[in-house]
Amino acid sequence: MSRVLVIDDSPMLLELTVRALTAAGYEAIGAPDLATLNQKLTEGPFALILMDVNMPEMFGDDVVEYLRTVKGVTSKLVLYSDISEQELEAKVKNSGADGYILKSGGLEGVLGGVMGLIGAPALNIPAAVPSPAPAAPAPAPAPAAPATGSGGLPKAPMAAGGRKPRILIVDDSEMTARIIEADLVSKGFEVHVADTADKATKIILKKQTRPDLVLLDVRMPNVNGEQFCRFIKSNSLFKGIKVLLCSGENVEELQRICREAGADGYIPKDAVMGNLVAKELMPPGAE
Repeated sequence: MSRVLVIDDSPMLLELTVRALTAAGYEAIGAPDLATLNQKLTEGPFALILMDVNMPEMFGDDVVEYLRTVKGVTSKLVLYSDISEQELEAKVKNSGADGYILKSGGLEGVLGGVMGLIGAPALNIPAAVPSPAPAAPAPAPAPAAPATGSGGLPKAPMAAGGRKPRILIVDDSEMTARIIEADLVSKGFEVHVADTADKATKIILKKQTRPDLVLLDVRMPNVNGEQFCRFIKSNSLFKGIKVLLCSGENVEELQRICREAGADGYIPKDAVMGNLVAKELMPPGAE
């Protein structure tokens, strides 16, 4: 069985993780809260349940005990977080979880960790998805790597206060930014675009435009993406903002920036753009 349940209160990261696992051949399902988790558990057993540690209504390590003692779940239970590895190891030990995966490892880390715990899925990994490195079933930091996926996001749930989730695209390529913007807007997100650090900073500083997530190009002539990520992550005023790097940089460089600048993950630009650009450039009537 290759069914995986992902629990995370971040709609964007939840969707990216589910998409990555699905693209790799797993039957992946997402749950943003405890009510949805309970509902999904009634739909059949899972080989593995991946749980974010810090969520508004629950802690992942508490959910482990709940699932084991109250629900009688026998699935592999894995904690998933960006807290320190030492703290995460302690939570695994105290809760009786089967392992952990560091969020700093990116979605490739999730793939490697899941594969190490429950084995490869029955389906072959599509050629467009990088093959993950095998991960040991024991708790271990997973290697960072690009998020997978192909374009659009689902309809956006409401953010705090009943507003649309807000995304800031920081990219000096107007075509790239506008295509991604159009797709996100069609899915119900509020989207802002900036091609310079000054413009992006002004958007972030204003409460009425402050984003929930920044989709940040790393290498631009007029923006140092690495420094801008550090600026966001080092400012307590912006502690609620997620940052995903969107870049054509090589994997090793993106891994380094995620570790050193504190980004929440990254997505290869071709993974974001591939289907969108293909649709935009496809001749009328072409399949």
